Amino acid sequence: MHWRPLYAESDRFQRTVLTTVAITFFLILVGGLVRAAGAGLGCPDWPRCFGFWIPPFTAEALPPQYDPADFNVYKTWLEYVNRLVGVVVGLFILATFVMSWAYRRTDRSIFFGALASLILVLFQGWLGGMVVRSALAGWMITLHMLIAVLILNTLLFTAFRALRHRLRVRLPVPVRNRLGLWVSLLIAATLLQVLLGSQVREALQEISHRVPALPRGEWMDEVGLLDAIHRSFSWAVLGLSLAWYFAMRKAAVSGLLMELGKLNNSAVVIQILLGIGLAYGGVPPVLQLFHLVVAAFMTSVQFGALLVITHASAEST
Repeated sequence: MHWRPLYAESDRFQRTVLTTVAITFFLILVGGLVRAAGAGLGCPDWPRCFGFWIPPFTAEALPPQYDPADFNVYKTWLEYVNRLVGVVVGLFILATFVMSWAYRRTDRSIFFGALASLILVLFQGWLGGMVVRSALAGWMITLHMLIAVLILNTLLFTAFRALRHRLRVRLPVPVRNRLGLWVSLLIAATLLQVLLGSQVREALQEISHRVPALPRGEWMDEVGLLDAIHRSFSWAVLGLSLAWYFAMRKAAVSGLLMELGKLNNSAVVIQILLGIGLAYGGVPPVLQLFHLVVAAFMTSVQFGALLVITHASAEST
């Protein structure tokens, strides 16, 4: 699969939706950076920031109702950039929806995929404001992240439907069914692992607030059984990922599906290494960032593989 020609030779709608997928993933990266930097309240109000549409660079410029001690120019502008990227993503999703109108008769799944993305991003914008107003309640941050991943994969579905005729994959029916089962199990396990990881992150946040004097390197020790389950379950995800990969090897599958399998294996191994670094390295923020981004990437790779397998089933004879 050569991705650059695929993009260059696509029509306007296909290029737009592919670009939207890319910048949505970038938004998840920026959001993770905001979280890792502790900049979630860099703008204490919403939709404005310290009462401004464009925040100031100095505490002296703040309106009198805000405490200058709450102002950190780096965290404020990091959160503000995160909001700006969110607006750009919203505009691209709106453009995708408007352009999908042309498909409402020829392929309604493209239209409804774009519509679902638009509804989700509007809900995500509202939820972002609620996250700020809740003073970063852990469960709301988790929901915010899960919705972002859902938007990404809804857009991925829309892009796939628009490009599916150029991604022809033929599989014998038994192979198709077997690979579909492995990938479905892998997706379920990965989503469960992401949920467990979110619970660990919420526990770490609660510990940091409950015992502010506790050194960061000792936070993980306080999580207890939940962290042990999360770590152990990573091996189940790795096992399912390898089972899917070797099932493809055995069936002599090549091309796009094999590339996705290799990508997923690499992502799972990297994720395990990042988890080890978090557990024994004192929960460094930079590893938290990459741990979150790789998790989002894994879900998209696996969902993309399921779409390819499903499409192959429609064309198998």
